[in-house]
Amino acid sequence: MVGTRRKLREVLEPVRIREIGEATLRVVSRRGLEGTTMQEIADEAGLAKGTLYLYFDNREELVVHVAESAFEELQLAVAEALGGQGALPERLEAAILTHVEFFERRRDLFRLFLSVAHPGPGAERSARHARTCNPLYRAYLDLLASFFSEGQARGEMRPFPPDRLALFVAEGIAGLILRRLGETDPPPVEEDVRLVVDTLFCGIKARRIA
Repeated sequence: MVGTRRKLREVLEPVRIREIGEATLRVVSRRGLEGTTMQEIADEAGLAKGTLYLYFDNREELVVHVAESAFEELQLAVAEALGGQGALPERLEAAILTHVEFFERRRDLFRLFLSVAHPGPGAERSARHARTCNPLYRAYLDLLASFFSEGQARGEMRPFPPDRLALFVAEGIAGLILRRLGETDPPPVEEDVRLVVDTLFCGIKARRIA
């Protein structure tokens, strides 16, 4: 069965699996996804290429494993923030801050996500990637949609479709991360996130004082 060897060794040798994942991130950051080979990953990890195949059947399985593991970690952290104490804007602000800081600490990981989500010209998006990563992203969107549904049920938010609102916010977060990673001196992350949340809840139209 595909992946059986990897699942067994993942239980027996978690440290080695993590080292391989970190090596993969470094190589993809330098070379891009399509330019990355199993040989380069093996060299980066200090392993023989044959040893690498004891853990993963191919490059695709390895990259998907790295993406899955990271996204599950991010999802848990965001879920904890959304389910915390405080008003809805405060909880959403905490969740977005968690999301942005997660990738600012792990820039190589964000570059991997971009490479997987937007392969270069001629690159084929694999069927396995579609089956594994898309459900993870869908679960993340469901987290946000559930949060917005809660706000609507409490009468604190207008009745926009929660799933579309979740997608709007998630894509906005990705854009914010991409912009911040491209700036040499970005503003404090708290300021950017607060602006996003304030705009979402209060809008940009000036309030007139009667």
